Parts: sequence; structure tokens; C-alpha cells
Amino acid sequence: MEVVRMLDYNQIKELIKEIDSSSLRVFELENSDIKLKLSKNEENSSYKENIINTTSSENSTVFTKETKTSTEETLIETEELIEENLNIVKSPLVGTYYSSSTPGGAPYVEVGSKVKKGDVLCIVEAMKIMNEITSEVDGEIVEALRSDEEIVEFGMELFKIRS
Repeated sequence: MEVVRMLDYNQIKELIKEIDSSSLRVFELENSDIKLKLSKNEENSSYKENIINTTSSENSTVFTKETKTSTEETLIETEELIEENLNIVKSPLVGTYYSSSTPGGAPYVEVGSKVKKGDVLCIVEAMKIMNEITSEVDGEIVEALRSDEEIVEFGMELFKIRS
């Protein structure tokens, strides 16, 4: 008979830190009392930790999938209306994000930088090929959403540009 010990809150936090600093993209742990899935991949919904007390004296840690409520959707729609002049630059491919042409070099753009259509914003490396990502509009960089050497997926947001 295998004895499986329940993870406490601090152990779960430490596990999250370890996975976050590793090169693992997805980690899953499951036994009869707990199911834990940690993913660095961006998804439409996120997993949120909830600690609940069951009717007995034992504690259970449950990870539930959080979905958008109509109130959150309304808030997002309102933000989009407020920021209607924002253009979102999305990654056209899967690869590694670089903000400059050389490691540790000056980034192509930073928050507050003025850009013109065709200006290079960043590089996404895929299969040893450096792909320059360019601006499709004239404007100002409002937000840079990725950091150097971060893995980006197709369609992930990279920059917000106010035109």
C-alpha cells in the first residue's frame, strides 16, 4: 500500500516557484486527493487556487478552472472602448522573443517609443531563423508584454501601440 502525503499550501507555492524557474512548460500531479496542473502556456482561462475546508476535519486543496463572468466580460469590453486607439501586435509564429538584435543590447523599442509603420519592434526566433516583427501602424508603444528569451506562441500579444 502506497502512502501519499497531502501537499500543504507552502509546499505548493514552492513547487510553483520551482516549475516557474525551470524549462518545463506543463507539469501535472494527480492522486486520489489532489489534481494539480501547472502550465506556462497562455490559455483562454486560468487556473486559480482555492483552499476549502471539507465537512470533515481534513483540509483539501482544489484547483478549479476560472471562467469569465458576464461582469468581467463587460469590464473587458469597456476597457476596449476606452482604449479603442490601441493596436495589438501579436506573434505571427511560435518561437523565442528577443527585444534587441544582440544579447544585452539596446531594445528596438521601449514603452513611450514612437514607431512608424514598418519599424522593427522585436525578433522572434524560430528554428534558428531570426524573424523581425514590424509595426503595422504609426504610433507610440504603450506596453511591451514580453521579456527577452520568453517562449511565445502563435497569436500571443507582444505590444500595445496607441495610434
